[in-house]
Amino acid sequence: MSTIALRPLSRSLFQKSSKPCQPCCRAGTQRWHSSKSGFNALRGKLPPLNHDKLGGLPDKPARTRFAPSPTGYLHLGSLRTALFNWLLARATGGQFIVRVEDTDRTRIVDDAVERLFSDLKWAELDWDEGPDIGGAYGPYVQSDRLHHYQTHVSQLLESGKAYRCFCSQDDLSRHKMQSILDNKQSGAYPGTCRSISPSVSERRAAAGEQHVVRFRSSGRPSFIDSVYGRYQRKEDEPDFILIKSDGYPTYHFANVVDDHLMEITHVIRGAEWLISTPMHISLYEAFKWTPPTFAHVGLLCNEKGEKLSKRNQDIDVSSYRNKGILPSALNNWLALLGWSMDPKHTANGKGEVIYPLSAMPEKVNPPSPKHPPFTSYSLARAGLLTPLAKFSMKFTKGSARANAKKLDHFQRFHVSHALADPDYDPAALRRQVVDPVAAVLSEVTEHLRDKTELQLASPHNPKHVISTPDFSEPVPQLAGGDPAAAGDYILRALRGVKDLPSGPAGLVYDHPSMFFRPSPRAYALHADKNSDGRLAKLADVGADPWALLRDLRAAIEAVPEAEWTEDRLQAVIDDFCAANTAAVRAAREAKGEVVGEEDGGAIRKTVLEGVYQLLKLVLTGDPGRGARPAKMQLAILGRDESLLRFKMCCDP
Repeated sequence: MSTIALRPLSRSLFQKSSKPCQPCCRAGTQRWHSSKSGFNALRGKLPPLNHDKLGGLPDKPARTRFAPSPTGYLHLGSLRTALFNWLLARATGGQFIVRVEDTDRTRIVDDAVERLFSDLKWAELDWDEGPDIGGAYGPYVQSDRLHHYQTHVSQLLESGKAYRCFCSQDDLSRHKMQSILDNKQSGAYPGTCRSISPSVSERRAAAGEQHVVRFRSSGRPSFIDSVYGRYQRKEDEPDFILIKSDGYPTYHFANVVDDHLMEITHVIRGAEWLISTPMHISLYEAFKWTPPTFAHVGLLCNEKGEKLSKRNQDIDVSSYRNKGILPSALNNWLALLGWSMDPKHTANGKGEVIYPLSAMPEKVNPPSPKHPPFTSYSLARAGLLTPLAKFSMKFTKGSARANAKKLDHFQRFHVSHALADPDYDPAALRRQVVDPVAAVLSEVTEHLRDKTELQLASPHNPKHVISTPDFSEPVPQLAGGDPAAAGDYILRALRGVKDLPSGPAGLVYDHPSMFFRPSPRAYALHADKNSDGRLAKLADVGADPWALLRDLRAAIEAVPEAEWTEDRLQAVIDDFCAANTAAVRAAREAKGEVVGEEDGGAIRKTVLEGVYQLLKLVLTGDPGRGARPAKMQLAILGRDESLLRFKMCCDP
């Protein structure tokens, strides 16, 4: 099963108020308020909803959008929101729109939009309309759409559904404090300026008096959420602000106007917006517009159940990008945080790993002139063909715990798939898999050139350390200045390693001798240390380790370049072990010893372990460092480099 199991939708009901709303001016009016709001208002006393209909796919192409604010960089929660909206649009043959909501002018980060596009493209979520490519419903930046907001707020002012508020910040602070003291309420704006006549309001605004425009709220609108069912707050909606004093719209107002004008049919967003949605419904009702279908997905939490933040976990998408995580692996992980699918439709049959399968149909929905079909090729780029065929809006309720170990699992699976798939885009393979490894290699190479003695610990596993004195330089395949040749070598190394690490640094730090030549110092140092251990056991059975090493060198050296393959090298090693096992046994028997079956097995085991310990010493400069399988490393290093290491080890 997936990390976050899909749970049945529980009962989610309308909460009736025990007291009526007050339709008149709220200034000085006693209103009933509950002390609880938000999710606590989800339950009530109406008949249950038909949850079988909740979360199903629409029968028409969906227009979805991702509307980030450029007040920061793309983080995990935002990417998951974009992914869900992208999946819905692609699964229904609809459109996915990117819109920049930049109305909070005081918090804008200069390069946020540029980084946003870069991260989305890296994540391989393409869009049909947006600021960079345009579209029929543009512009797609809210600061370029101010005329739309002015037009629509004027309509609300003329109809009496909005009014200008001239209260200063000091006035608002006093209102809030008095409201709390007098009525034990939440301190919501009491509607002080509601009673100002339109003519007076217009005159004061024309005179330049600073003001905002507020919505004239009434009652407690409800709506049906695709995840939580029918929802209504217990409190009356406050008179929220539509246009700020700087002339820019608030998020709530611009969001509704833009979604309507851009014909957005479905909105998937974080559950933190659930409590605000009744305000949006109020606006839809005021304009007599049909609201989109809403689905509020649970927040992302760490494994302790704490909301993800920059203080307790890397959540910036670029941090995963810089670690060499594949976009498809990250998408796979995020897709299953709050959503799951039938295991029979996944790549590993466990409802977990999702990647392109050849059985994916070319089209999920019939094409139409307005909504052209998408192809399996275009969708394969995000590594998510399988869920597109079975995607639904049946998201799980509540927070989703982001298990980092699960991401490592997906990373290994997706890297293995990319390396094994003959149809995988070569350019994408280089960009996503090879280049991150090359970057780590370049960093380690710089440390080697500095000739400074350092202990470089792997960021993935601190126990894996590269000691710079133990290595001298990169292998010739990496040192020749040919990026293509270096890339081919890295690919060979990746395809040869059985247990792929979760990141590019892991490959380099787990197998440094595949990329860097051991130093003479390392051979001399570690050879002197082998009076004990498995090599010493060779002497116990009558075998000379160093004579064995010379003979092994001769056996390997006899393999010609044309036959330098894993199978041929393994056969040579096997024959060498068998011959030396027989020789040791014969020498023991020549001395009059009786070598029984048990003793023979012990000799065979000791010789085998000793030979592979010698191979570790030759290949890595340290018999304690892994070199598994030896045949693979010999084959990847090549004949010249392998024989050079034998020479350095035998003739220090």
